[in-house]
Amino acid sequence: MHAFRRSRLCAFLSLWLLAAVLAVTAVPAVAETVTLTPAQASESLNELRDTLQTVQDRLQKNDGLGDSDLVALRNQLLLAQEQAQEMSVRLEPELLSVTARLNQLGPVDDPAGESEDIARQRAQLQQAVTELDGMIKLARLIGVETTQGLDQVSKQRRVIFQAELGRQSQSVLTPRFWRNVSRDLPGDLARVERMRKDLAQRVTDLPAYVLWSAGALALVLLGLSVWAVRGLERFTINHTKPSRLRRSFYATALIVLYSLTPGLLASVAAGLFYWNGNLAPDLSSFVSKSVFALYLGGFVTGMGRVLLSAQRPSWRLPPIPSNVALKLAWLPIALGIMVALTWMSQQLLGLINATLSTTLLVNSFNTLTLSIFIAIAAWNLSQGRDKTPVPEGGEDPQKTAPVQQGATWLRAIPITLGVVIGLGMIAFLLGYIALSSLIVQEVLWLSLVICTCYVLVALIADIGQSLLLQFKEKRAANEWTSTQLRGSSQIVIVLSGALRLCLIITAITLVLLPFGEDPTQWLQRRLGFLVKGFSLGQVQLKPSSVLLAVLILVLGILFVKALQRWVANQLLPATRIDPGMRVSTANLFSYVGYFIVVATAISSLGIGLERMAWVISALSVGIGFGLQAVVQNFVSGLILLAERPIKIGDWVSLNGVEGNVRKINARATEIEMFDRSTLIVPNSEFITKTVRNVTLSNPLGVVKVKINMPIDTDAKRVRSIMLDVMQNYSDVLADPAPDVTLDGFDANGLQFTATCYVSSPRIGSRVRSVLMFDILDELRKEGLALHHTQTMTVLPNTPVASQNESGNPLLND
Repeated sequence: MHAFRRSRLCAFLSLWLLAAVLAVTAVPAVAETVTLTPAQASESLNELRDTLQTVQDRLQKNDGLGDSDLVALRNQLLLAQEQAQEMSVRLEPELLSVTARLNQLGPVDDPAGESEDIARQRAQLQQAVTELDGMIKLARLIGVETTQGLDQVSKQRRVIFQAELGRQSQSVLTPRFWRNVSRDLPGDLARVERMRKDLAQRVTDLPAYVLWSAGALALVLLGLSVWAVRGLERFTINHTKPSRLRRSFYATALIVLYSLTPGLLASVAAGLFYWNGNLAPDLSSFVSKSVFALYLGGFVTGMGRVLLSAQRPSWRLPPIPSNVALKLAWLPIALGIMVALTWMSQQLLGLINATLSTTLLVNSFNTLTLSIFIAIAAWNLSQGRDKTPVPEGGEDPQKTAPVQQGATWLRAIPITLGVVIGLGMIAFLLGYIALSSLIVQEVLWLSLVICTCYVLVALIADIGQSLLLQFKEKRAANEWTSTQLRGSSQIVIVLSGALRLCLIITAITLVLLPFGEDPTQWLQRRLGFLVKGFSLGQVQLKPSSVLLAVLILVLGILFVKALQRWVANQLLPATRIDPGMRVSTANLFSYVGYFIVVATAISSLGIGLERMAWVISALSVGIGFGLQAVVQNFVSGLILLAERPIKIGDWVSLNGVEGNVRKINARATEIEMFDRSTLIVPNSEFITKTVRNVTLSNPLGVVKVKINMPIDTDAKRVRSIMLDVMQNYSDVLADPAPDVTLDGFDANGLQFTATCYVSSPRIGSRVRSVLMFDILDELRKEGLALHHTQTMTVLPNTPVASQNESGNPLLND
């Protein structure tokens, strides 16, 4: 077993080593860092300044600059920015060194008394500091100007992009389109053939051992990839516990393997082209981007196979029906190949400077094929959406999916895809090929981002749940204390939630920023027809702002509700807060969240606080009159949550009413009385009036039993019986110890009081009743009767003779 593990580890290390070697051979060597002299640095900065000025002049003139020209200018700006930043980083240590040497000389106390050599050194160092400081500032200035130039390039590219989207080209249904294709396609194919021959000649000129080595390396990579997939499956089955973490870990690792395999094979092929020397810049860019396209295609294939998991339903992450997964099992490979070909074809069209008709033909084919794939997926999802997946020997994906209520979003997917692809096909048939191509590309981009986020969120959530289970097992085995369990659980829950939130925010950013724009620019570009607004008083409202405010409000409410569930179900259970207070605390979080969401939505409308003065004034008047009680109760609720004089589950007495606190709301508190009825008490009553909390700080319950015995009863015997009964009852606490006292005696008899303590006041009445029954039974067994109350009966008046005859008194018991 250990040998097998070592061999497996060596194989994985070899795979990564091969990847590193191929990556090194596929890129040019990095030049060694050399020390710059001030003269060289100044010359380099001047060259960067000239380059920047040339680019800015071209951007200002804008003499028919196309998208390719703007891309070239952007690359120049990015290179200049990188060089300026590198220059600044390399000059800063020099400046620190010269400044330190100048500081060692100290200030000039007496210029006349300073030696000539020291004065000369001081002057040289001061001049060097001035020059280095000036060059660093110039480098930073160039960095700022390049950033501004990049913004200008992006703006002009967006303008061109908008113009391209609205441009109607020839439809594929028109004969003119095919006439242009038949005229231009042969010339474009001839250029492709010349490029192919150039690459083929490079491969043909290679020595035989290089070709054999490349082929052997490719076979080794294929074998290692197949072995790694099978080894990963065996590893997850034999060395991981049956849990959700097993599924998410296997899914993530499988996606990585599927991504590496075609990319590494492509890197082997690319290395052959570079063997006899570097390629032309354009051809080299095409080769490197083609390698990236194959990495991307492998990633798409791996993601699709993992999410469908047609052969292993129990390992499937999303709640997709098994019949749908089986029908779509072929789609991930086809879609991955098509995505890679689409990416490579776009680079090839730019490399050969293809004609417009050929470009439209290739884009039409790519768009139509991808649209068919997406439509097939949507159709199968819609047909099988109501059928429940049947796992084979595993957990139900519907119950264990990272995103619950999967049926809802699964039902929305085919409808959304159908509508979007339908609109894209209409645009395609009408000749708006650029628009239809954009729709398909963004559907794929959106799907890829969401699926990647879904898998990573599932992995992080499952890791967190696994760690929490391990912590609980350590606590159950008494390896950890309760404090260690709570602290570690809180850290894991917060980190898990923060990482998932960062992933979701990153995914939203990637979805909204396909061209490097912020969300507002993204909305403005796609909803540019909603740029005109209307005035409402002194407020200028735009439809786009209203839609954005509604979107913020809806998404914010959904986010707050999700955050409230997370706080109530995951964060608060790991704290010391008792279960009764968790709901109230989670509600408090939601109130703050709703306030922030509403304030953000209002701000997105362009309505500042200065324009809401009349609203605030109206609220102030309302609070001062009609809403005073509501605000008072709300603030009292916050005080109850903060100070906690009462908490959920307490036995309280207020104004002669007793019951158990069941819920503390924002305005009122619900008290369940002992007859099971509910009393709604405003929160201010608990702050302004006297409240008796019977169970505050978990006090003990006191039970007292009082009995009267005849005057001639053995008091010590009665005391012993009562103590024995209390000590033998399990609910009576031994500490404080039970006690029996003789409160007094008179003509009516002896008065005994038995006192004992129980764990809670809630069981006091029951314990008292049981003790009285047991004491009565014991007294009867001992023949001790309770004291009888004497009664006096007065007989009616009788003759005196009868009294003398009887000699009995007139009184009788």
